[in-house]
Amino acid sequence: MVIRMLNMLKDIVDNIRTRTKIPVYERSLINVLRAMTATSDFWQIVRLSKEPLNLVAIILTKLEEIGYVAKVGNELKFTNKGKKLVEELNLFYRDYTCPKCKGRGILYDLLDKDVIDTFIQIQKNRPNAIRKYDQGYVLPEVTLSRVALMDQMGDLRGKEVIILGDDDLVSIAVGLTNWPKKIAVLEIDERLIKFIEKISNEYGLNIETYVRDLRKPLPNELFGRFDTFQTDPSETLPALRMFIGRGIATLKGPRCAGYFGLTRIEASLDKWSKLQKILLNEFGVVITDVIRDFSIYENWEYVEEMTGWKYAPVKVKPRENWYVSTMYRIETLPGFRGFNDPVISEDIYVDDELATV
Repeated sequence: MVIRMLNMLKDIVDNIRTRTKIPVYERSLINVLRAMTATSDFWQIVRLSKEPLNLVAIILTKLEEIGYVAKVGNELKFTNKGKKLVEELNLFYRDYTCPKCKGRGILYDLLDKDVIDTFIQIQKNRPNAIRKYDQGYVLPEVTLSRVALMDQMGDLRGKEVIILGDDDLVSIAVGLTNWPKKIAVLEIDERLIKFIEKISNEYGLNIETYVRDLRKPLPNELFGRFDTFQTDPSETLPALRMFIGRGIATLKGPRCAGYFGLTRIEASLDKWSKLQKILLNEFGVVITDVIRDFSIYENWEYVEEMTGWKYAPVKVKPRENWYVSTMYRIETLPGFRGFNDPVISEDIYVDDELATV
C-alpha cells in the first residue's frame, strides 16, 4: 500500500513539474501534506512546509483537482481521501520550537530595558511598508533580537557597522545601545532615510545616512571601511549577490562579519545551494551560523497586490504572522572578495519563486 502511495506521489510531482519552473520534489509534496496536518490556513501551510509560496499554491491546487484537498470557506482541508493518504504515509507535523525565544536561541529582553522600551515606541511611527521597494517589516522584538545576536557574536561594541537597506530600523536599535563606534545606513527609500535622520538627531545617535540604489556601486568612502554589515535582501539570485556582495565590499579585512536573511518562502533549496556556492567560492567567506525562522514579519497592507496572491488557492488575507526568514551570519577570510560592479538589469527583483513582489 505504501509503495503504491509513493508511486502516486511521484506521478503528482511529475504533473506539477509541467506547471512550474520552480524545482519540485516528492519531498516538496510531502512537506505540504505534513503542514496540512497542523493547519488549514493557506499562509501557515506555506510557513510550516518550508517550500516556496508559489509552489505550495500549485501543489494545493493539484491536490484539490484530484480530490485530496477541498476548500471549506477560506480554509483548505483534507477530504476523506486525503486523510487516508496522510494516515497511510504516517505524515504528521509537531512544533517543538522553544516558546520563549521562538527558536532563535536569543533572549532580546536581556538588553537594557531603556533600549527595548525606547525602540518599541520609536518604531510605531515608521513609514508604512510599500510594494515599490519590496518592503516588509519584522516584528520589533526581531530587530532587538538581531542586536542581541550581533552583540553576543562580538560584532557591535567598538565596531563600525553598516546597514544596507534598513526598513527594520536596525540602525536605530543598534544606535540606542551606544555600543558601535560608527553606524551608517544605505537606503533607497527617502521616507525611511528622513525618519532615521529625525530619530538620530533627537536621540544623538550620529547615524550616517545615504540615499542609495544598490544597483549602483558603493561610494569610495564606504568601500572597505566597516567591521560588520547587515542586510535583508530581495531573493532573486542576482539581488542576493548584489546586496550581500555590496555588504562584503564594505568590510575592512579578514574575520569581519555580515548578517542577512533568507527565506524558504521565496527561495527554494536549489537557490540556497547556488547562493552558498557564491558565498564560498566567489566571495571567499564562511557561513558561521544559520538560525531557522529567526525573523518574523508583520503582515503588510499590499498583500493583495503580490504575485503570490494570484497563485493563492484561497483569497483571504493572513490573520497571523506567516512570513519568516532564516538568519545567516558569515565571516570574511583572507582573500575574500566583495561585489561592487554596477548592475544594469531592471529585472533583478523578479523570478519564478518570488511571491511578495
